[in-house]
This record gives sequence, structure tokens and C-alpha cells, in this order.
Amino acid sequence: MKKIFLTSFFALITFVFAQAQTGNTTLGSQAGVRISTGDYNTMVGYGAGNRTTTGSNNLFLGKEAGVFNTSGNANVFIGRNTGIKNTSGSSNMYMGQSAGYSNQTGSNNICIGVNAGFYETGSNKLYIANSRNNPLIYGEFDNKILKINGTMAIGTDNYNGSGYGLYVADGIRTEAVQIDAETNWPDYVFANDYKLNPLNEVEAFIQKNSHLPNVPSAKEVNDKGINVVEMDATLLRKIEELTLYTIGQQKHIDKLTKHNQDQKDRIDHLQKEVNELKALIKAHIKK
Repeated sequence: MKKIFLTSFFALITFVFAQAQTGNTTLGSQAGVRISTGDYNTMVGYGAGNRTTTGSNNLFLGKEAGVFNTSGNANVFIGRNTGIKNTSGSSNMYMGQSAGYSNQTGSNNICIGVNAGFYETGSNKLYIANSRNNPLIYGEFDNKILKINGTMAIGTDNYNGSGYGLYVADGIRTEAVQIDAETNWPDYVFANDYKLNPLNEVEAFIQKNSHLPNVPSAKEVNDKGINVVEMDATLLRKIEELTLYTIGQQKHIDKLTKHNQDQKDRIDHLQKEVNELKALIKAHIKK
């Protein structure tokens, strides 16, 4: 029995050594047994890289990891059944049981977690997940896309209970912001039936409350923060109301200006008549 064990052991060492002579290292039943011209592969585990022939620079670790790979290069498959259907895809990294399971020819993918990217068949994808569906993180390297299915917090632990997807401490600096939202945008201010409060009522409200009507107070903002879309709509409403006030004042100014011009014209006309009357009287006196 001891002799059989030693014989088997030395046979295994000889096989590993022989493979290593071409840059390949295989360990495990049926691991890398079909390598022909491929080199610098490491295949460890039952059936790991079993059908690899020309593929090179692969690391397959785990039962049947990369078992159907033939010509794929520079892949890293760690875990049972990782990249199991890959045949010619290259530069993939699959970590976790059955990660990248269905992909046959895709390249440049990263799938981390049990069953991560299980159904993915394309290239240049990122999956971080612990199930076959709804990955926590999904990305597309070629399109520069990153999607997070959940809540993301940066620099803060205060992110529960508000229903937002992104929480950031210490501020955000960016060149542009596009907000897509449905809101009651205040074009209604210009409707004919819109009730514009008289300025004396606005003044009375300000004196009593120390802020504009329909605008949150400083205390409300400090306690609850603000919704940017709603606040923009509120500020626009106030700007449009100010525009109506200004238009009304301009009409009043124009009316006063016209009245003043009419008065001036009348005064000028009367002055002309007075001057003519004076001239007549003066001429009559000289006679």
C-alpha cells in the first residue's frame, strides 16, 4: 500500500513538474489535461481548465473553473464553476461560485460574488453581487456607466429613513446638474385668474413672519432642509410675481408719465395764449 501511494505521489509530482516545464501548472484530476500550445496557465481543482488547448496566462482555481475554456487568455476564475461556459473569452475576472457562469465568448468582464453576472453574455461588464439577479453594483467599462442598486453614502452614516439613493457629507462640487422631476412649475402665475396679493398685504405678512409668503422660514429649512426642485419652483414663483408687480408699476408709471406730458402740453398751450394776450395788450397800450 505504501509503495502504491509513493508511486502515485511521484507520478503526480512528475506530472506537475512536466507541465511546469512549459510554464503550465496543473493540480487536480482532469485539470488542464488537454493543453497543447497554451503556456503559463495555472489550473487547480477537479476539471479546472479541462478543455484548454491554446489558451495562455489563465488562472483557474476551483472545481471545474473554466472547464470549457479552449483558447481564452489571461482569465482569472476563482471558485467552483466560475466561468464554466467560457470558451474563448479573455481578460475576465470571475470570483465566487458560478460567477460569470453563462458567458462563453465575452471579454474584459469582472464579476465578484457568488452567482455574480450569472446570466451575462457580453463584454466589458462589472458585477458585484451575491445572487443571480439585481446586482448591488453593475457597470459597463466601455460606456463608462456605473449603476448602484440601493443607497450610496459618502462620508456619512446618516442615510436611513429618508428614501434617497445618495447621501454625501461635506458637499458636492460639479460643473453641471440636470434634474428630471415632475412638479407644478409656476407658469400658473401668468394665468388671468391668478390672485396676486397686494403689496400692502405682502408687507404686513413680512412684518409679522419675517419671510415671504409661501417661502419656508429659516427654522423650517434648518429643521427639514429643502427639496431643490420645490425650492426652485418657489423662487421662480416669486420672481414671476415680482415681474407682474414690476409690469403693473411700469404701467402706472407710463400712465403718470402720459398724464404729466398732457399737463405739460396744456401748460405750454396756456403759456402760449398768455404770451399772445400780453402781446396784444402791449400793442394796444402803445396805440
